[in-house]
Formats: sequence, C-alpha cells, structure tokens
Amino acid sequence: MRNFLACFTLVLFSSSSLWAQLKVSFVDVGQGDAIFIEFPGGKTALIDGGNSGVLIDNFLKAKGVTKIDYVALTHPHSDHYRGLKKVFENYEVDHYYDTRAENVDAAGDNNLRDLAEQEPGCTTHYPKPGDILNWDPKVTVKVFNACWQTVQMHDNDETNNCSLVIRLYYNGNGVLLTGDANSELEAEMLSHFKSGLQSNILKVGHHGSRTSTSDAFLARVRPDHAIISVGATNKYGHPHIEAINRLTNAGARIYLTTAGTQILTIPPPDKSAPGPGIPTVTTEPSVTAAPKFVPLALTLPAAAPQAGDLVSLDQLLDTVAK
Repeated sequence: MRNFLACFTLVLFSSSSLWAQLKVSFVDVGQGDAIFIEFPGGKTALIDGGNSGVLIDNFLKAKGVTKIDYVALTHPHSDHYRGLKKVFENYEVDHYYDTRAENVDAAGDNNLRDLAEQEPGCTTHYPKPGDILNWDPKVTVKVFNACWQTVQMHDNDETNNCSLVIRLYYNGNGVLLTGDANSELEAEMLSHFKSGLQSNILKVGHHGSRTSTSDAFLARVRPDHAIISVGATNKYGHPHIEAINRLTNAGARIYLTTAGTQILTIPPPDKSAPGPGIPTVTTEPSVTAAPKFVPLALTLPAAAPQAGDLVSLDQLLDTVAK
C-alpha cells in the first residue's frame, strides 16, 4: 500500500509539474497565422485560425481539444480569420476577443462575429491597449495594441496596423505576439510602452515582411527567439531578406512554420534553481502541401544562422542571390 501511494504521489507530482508549464504552438497553417496557447492553469487560447479551417481543425483534433476558453482574431484579413469559422462550428468557445476594425472589402470577419454571438454562453470582448487579460492567474497577458473603437478601412496597411498585439509573461519569459503589425505601429507602440515590450520570444510581424520588424523595434524587444508563421514559396515572397537580416543582426534565432508547427515550452518556476525558466522550441513535421506558387524568396531551415555564424550567413545570402 505504501509503495502504491508513493507511486501515485510521483505520478501526481509529475502530472502537476507538466500542467504548470506554458506551451505556445505556432501552428503550421501555411500562409497565415494560428497560435494555440496552453496555460499553466489548464485553460487554452487560440489566436487566429489561418486561411483554411482544415489545418487548424486537424491540429486541434489531434490534441483532443473539444473546448477553447479564449479565441481571438488579431485583425480582419482572411489568412487570420477563415480558419476560426471551423473552430466555432466544431468546438465550444467561452470567450471571443476582437477589434472593432471593419474591413469593408471582406464579409468573412462579420460572419465570424455572428458565429461568436450565436455561440451558447460565449462572451465577446473588445480589449483596449494597456488592458490585462485574465486568462491565467500565473501568466500576465497584456494588450499593446487594439482598434477598440469602430473604424472602417479598405487599405491593407491600415487593417494590419489594427492588429491585436499581446504579450505573455511567465517565469521570467516574455512572448510578444504581433499579428501583422507594420513598422508604423511598431513605432507607435515604442512611444507608448517602454521596457514593457522587452520579450525574449517574438512572433514576427506580418509573416516576415520587410515592412515590419524594424531595427528600433528589435532594439527595444531584444528577442532571443523569433518565430515566423509563413507558407512555403508563398506568392508574397515572405519572409523578406530585409527582415531576416535585421533579425539575424539582432542576434535572434529564427524558426519558420514551413518546417512544421513550432512549439514553445516555458517550464514552471523551480525553487531549487531561481531565475527565469529556460524556454525550448521544438518542431512538429510540416503537414501542409507545397503551394502552387513559383518560389519568390529564400528558403530557410527551421532555425536560421546566428549573427556570429558568418560563414553560414554568407552562404545563405549567396543562395538568396542566386
């Protein structure tokens, strides 16, 4: 009996320790964004759903998910909102977070808002910059940007700059999720938020576009790890070499979802080893088929060379030049 109790206690301790980690999956949904978050307290969040419901649905089913506590749309572009329709159809959702940005050239974002309204027991929220979201008692979830007042727009850049930008902070680690924020919005956030933007993990804005991830922004954020959600050989040429160069010069290690879903794990605090937890990034093999586009940009491995790795970096630049 004593041995049984000892084994049971060990299993319970191991299970609770695993439960206490923060796990963020940057899901391979091709050219688009979808970020699934598993909080230490057991609740879950999904930020964006990619361009198609199939891939995010497959991901969630494989994890055995039936309910998502928090679903958020960063901004009303189809490569972010289309997959969320399938989520509302197939899963129970308790809370929906949105901006009041109205993309007049798209109807899908309004359909998504209707689905949230029709979801039994689901509450819709429109957060403001500076808000702290009560998603987990041990994780600080802060909003750095959101168009919380109604605004109509045609221009893609304006819509991108209405992106919901949030930062997760847990066990000494900051995870900054930037949607499709461009450099203009980055500059605005720099002027309003000082050291609070510093994050050792950065979800790179706008799929690694040259119009995002400025040097000034990187100097303030200081990322050690940079994840780019992007489709292989996409028609936009993402990620652009200018953004890759800036990230590399900033010393960030780069991960692409073209290699598969990038899984960030931050361990729980350890009293025997005080200080920030050491994050790890692992890769699930890609499940997306190659798009029918002619390659327009560089192809990188899951992790790009470090800034100090000059030989590898030169080889990479030579490859791009060809």
